[in-house]
Amino acid sequence: MFHLVCGPSQHGKVAAVIFGYFDESSTHEGSKVAALCGFLADPRIWDGFDHAWKKVLDKPDWPNRPPEFHMYDCVRGIGPFTGWRLAERLAIYGDMVTLLCDTNLIALGSAIVVDAFKNLSDEHKLLLAQGGLSEPIDFVFQHLLQIAISSTLRYGNIHNPPIVEKLGLLFDKVDPSVASRYYKLYAHTTDKHRHGGMLTGIAFGDSKEFTAIQAADMLAYTTYRYILKRHFPAEPEFEFPITAPFMRLIENVAADGGVFSETALITLVGQELINKVNKRFQP
Repeated sequence: MFHLVCGPSQHGKVAAVIFGYFDESSTHEGSKVAALCGFLADPRIWDGFDHAWKKVLDKPDWPNRPPEFHMYDCVRGIGPFTGWRLAERLAIYGDMVTLLCDTNLIALGSAIVVDAFKNLSDEHKLLLAQGGLSEPIDFVFQHLLQIAISSTLRYGNIHNPPIVEKLGLLFDKVDPSVASRYYKLYAHTTDKHRHGGMLTGIAFGDSKEFTAIQAADMLAYTTYRYILKRHFPAEPEFEFPITAPFMRLIENVAADGGVFSETALITLVGQELINKVNKRFQP
């Protein structure tokens, strides 16, 4: 885990680095919904969380010690969960959900209904591309970065004295072409949106090393299933139960424009048209 970086800053405030860990779900070709989710927290919280997560993995109750908790594998009983009874898989999942809900983490995320983007007209796609939004992943990444910035600002202001936050973002490792796109999106977003020098950059890590990425995987996969069922009712129900506290974390992702459905995308197109007109008539 990363460690807290603190030091003096201007106006007597304390400067600290807050870290967010994120993972994507179903961003592959052919998916109906794509999601990118994760958590923000003070690294002192992350240190305790890391210990508690590994403690769950180490429990002697399990048939074997999983090298990591991966939601897809657990649900289907494959990979390190091969041979586990359903009750055992539900038990470790329940322990992880309890830990997430009992830890002071900020749940963030975004999702997009892929066909809603594909069904836009070429003219509307071109308009959005001019704003840096040319692929489904662009929408969820840009939205995630914006709410990470605003959440970090709010987090800093609850302290006395207020904390001047720096924000570091770590994503689950992806293939080089996807990583290159993330870097490009990051550069575009930081140029387009004010962040007061808060952002320290993005990096990629192995989920086996970073338990917080495993937590992000849980939120991303479950959010994907939740949004999929909401927009495609004929899809089968999510295979595992979702407790009320965990559902609140998922609903937090869906709030504040975090889900790009057909209606949301048309609204965004309208806003881009307004922005284009306003720029044309600026003195």
